[in-house]
Amino acid sequence: MEKEQDFFSNITPTSGGLIIIALGVLLLIGAIRRWEWVFDMTGERNKGFNFLLFLYDLFGDKGLRVGMIITSIIIILGGIGIMVFM
Repeated sequence: MEKEQDFFSNITPTSGGLIIIALGVLLLIGAIRRWEWVFDMTGERNKGFNFLLFLYDLFGDKGLRVGMIITSIIIILGGIGIMVFM
């Protein structure tokens, strides 16, 4: 029998980087436009340190928004890094 190839084995680093960049841009736009699903933090909050909850406790909604913008920029830079260095 022939073994089926994994879906992710066919993705090139360029394609993977573009997908990660697109997700980061989507989060960035959502943070700037204040989309509710971007800021929805339901679930348990007592699982240790959480950067976004820490900013929310210190600065309120603006801190959460800035934290999400920083996170999305890091995701975009990670996608660029995958495209360049892999």
